[in-house]
Amino acid sequence: MNEKELVQMAKDIEMQIRLDYDVTEQEQVTALLSKLTKEHVMAASEWNLLSARKAILTLAQGKIQKVPEFIKAAQTDFRDVIYWATHDGKDKKP
Repeated sequence: MNEKELVQMAKDIEMQIRLDYDVTEQEQVTALLSKLTKEHVMAASEWNLLSARKAILTLAQGKIQKVPEFIKAAQTDFRDVIYWATHDGKDKKP
């Protein structure tokens, strides 16, 4: 993953926040997502971190109260939220 792709992914996350959340919630969603750090993902990878954050937004579907639940799950195993987001909830979610 090159730097340009990482920057684009970060921009995509910002855009998803703007599209999915009211302007009054956007700062709070960003702050919540910042609780998931590189220490929570394999190899302290920026790509894995951004992938997990994007998955959390996808799973939360614009519901701010769902974001902390998925962050907690990702802090336990970030791969879970990525799996759930890409497999349309076919397995158990929090």
